Amino acid sequence: MNIPHQEPIKFAKELLEVNKEFIKVKCEFTSLPTLPMLFEAAAQSSAGFSQEKEAKIGFLVSVREVKLNKEPDTLDYIIKVEKNLEFGAVCEFSFNVFDLSENTNYATGVLTVMIQE
Repeated sequence: MNIPHQEPIKFAKELLEVNKEFIKVKCEFTSLPTLPMLFEAAAQSSAGFSQEKEAKIGFLVSVREVKLNKEPDTLDYIIKVEKNLEFGAVCEFSFNVFDLSENTNYATGVLTVMIQE
């Protein structure tokens, strides 16, 4: 993942699947994640939609409808991100946080990211 984040805040590690409708990213944490860590990982994962070689700076500008469905109990997750809306440099995404088998949904929500031009 080509994002400007550095360890230990870089949660998005590997782009697993990309298509027009959604992306899936493997995210790893050094400790059990909190809900804010999960939606930050989702924001980082949204960079998977970009095909640019150079990392761009994005700002998480809003989160809504965020729900913790199950307390995190592992360090590795798959985050599925769907692009809902793109208006210039602003994009809205829906996200789901799953365990590695994709059987358990840990969190859901909607976030808005603004990309610095």
